[in-house]
Amino acid sequence: MLTVALHGHLSAQFGLAGGAAATARLLEAIGCHLIPRDLELATHPPVLEASTPAAAAGAAQLDLVHTNPNLLAANPELLNPATLQAPLRIGYWAWELEAFPEGWEPFFQDYDEIWCPSGFAAQALAQRSPVPVIAVPHLPDWPRLDGLSQRRRASAGRGERPFRFLALFDFWSTPERKNPLGAIQTFQRAFPPDEPDGPAVELLIKTSSASQFPLACQELVAAAAGDGRIRWLHALLSPGDLDQLLLSADALVSLHRSEGFGLVLADAMAIGLPVIATGYSGNLEFMPPGSAALIPWQLQPIPRTCGDYRQGWPWAEPDLNAAAAAMRRLVERPAAAEALGRRGAAAVRERLSPERLGAIVRQRLGTLLLKPSRREL
Repeated sequence: MLTVALHGHLSAQFGLAGGAAATARLLEAIGCHLIPRDLELATHPPVLEASTPAAAAGAAQLDLVHTNPNLLAANPELLNPATLQAPLRIGYWAWELEAFPEGWEPFFQDYDEIWCPSGFAAQALAQRSPVPVIAVPHLPDWPRLDGLSQRRRASAGRGERPFRFLALFDFWSTPERKNPLGAIQTFQRAFPPDEPDGPAVELLIKTSSASQFPLACQELVAAAAGDGRIRWLHALLSPGDLDQLLLSADALVSLHRSEGFGLVLADAMAIGLPVIATGYSGNLEFMPPGSAALIPWQLQPIPRTCGDYRQGWPWAEPDLNAAAAAMRRLVERPAAAEALGRRGAAAVRERLSPERLGAIVRQRLGTLLLKPSRREL
């Protein structure tokens, strides 16, 4: 049994934290013994109880550091070097653009190998990496999702309530990349507010970290002012409440300009929820044609720097007219929407199965254990 010290944001609830939880599931699924080490961020307070390490079967043979170089650079106290004692070390990095991330090069020297959530991310990081970069997609929490899928089937039928489109994003992930404004504009194109006898619809936008970005939040809310069908939920939800939110939706919308993976998209598809998503970047790891309403796009330079995404780097601009047509189809053709949800669930189960992902990790760990570590070179 391989003992792995997993360093990650294990008590928080945001993208990197969800990725770390998925990595923990995958390592445990192939028989690894985990020593969890929580990395707490002031920007993302803990909402989960961090795991208590079981008695270790000896010292860790591998340190797996599941956080990004930009966070380590901005928070030097986040990771205590003294806790990294294993002879081998893997970094798990998440990145969302085709361009290589600025300032990450010096961190390669600390690792024997880099993992990332998709082939899209791996291609970007490999551009300047002196060590192997391997796509290790996130393993969904299948027992939880199977239960949600059963609950969703048992409560089929909306009754008199409006058809609910759901969009979710964290302000720390940058609204420009996640593009909730695109979801608002698309919704209003699909269902004009002044349309006589239009269908009963609503768009619910769930945000995280809104209180830390008050001006950006105000601007975004103002874009939907006057349209009572567009609702907001600014809250850090517990896992159970987040599950309930997914169950309350009739479709998930992500008109992102780029994604490293898309955890919530995979979860939504897994429970049979129809998904409308930009047909570009890391979500294609588990989202083949026909499994979701994939929106066409054009590659465009970023007009101005936002967060870690620099002006001039490329990302996708989704076709909002095509997205509006997709929204309309889901509302007007419920049988087709249900069929799309079934195809999405089948695609995710095949592409993100424990067997498939476990085989990737076993092969990588076997290869890594046979090679000299960076300390021996």
